[in-house]
Amino acid sequence: MLRSPTLALILLFASPLGLAAGPAVIGYVDMQQVLDSSAMGKRAQEKLKKQFEPQGVELGKEEQAIRQLQQTLERDKPLMSKKQVDKKEADIQQRIEDFQKKAMEAQQALMKEQQKLGAAIIAPAREAVTEVAKKQKISVVLEGNQAGVLYLDEALNMTDDVIKVMDKENK
Repeated sequence: MLRSPTLALILLFASPLGLAAGPAVIGYVDMQQVLDSSAMGKRAQEKLKKQFEPQGVELGKEEQAIRQLQQTLERDKPLMSKKQVDKKEADIQQRIEDFQKKAMEAQQALMKEQQKLGAAIIAPAREAVTEVAKKQKISVVLEGNQAGVLYLDEALNMTDDVIKVMDKENK
């Protein structure tokens, strides 16, 4: 029974089996870039834009209208009675609350749709990663943006190759 991990590693690499396997080749893929730059990712972004941009424009207009009401109130406040000021402030506060509720609902819907579309891209991306890794005889593929990775040599980056394979297979 071997008790030393160092001795076990030496024996593994000294054995014919260890030599036959050769050194592990490592590559990495920036999955965010794959999601952003692949044809599937661009189609997903367009879909999100078409679906949510009108809501964003509407929310922007409402936000601007609320700001305008606040500015008008501050300007006219000295000329108004306390009762009028209180009513205007309550009206503005209600609009702010309604706006925040709409904005939060829109944000949640956007995030849910992003996750759904992203999940649909992940499976083909993994297949493309596997294809590229096998073609380039890469033993280990890391996600380039994961915490804990402090340095990656750009020569190990397979992202562009993965995007090419995805675009070729998913047009």
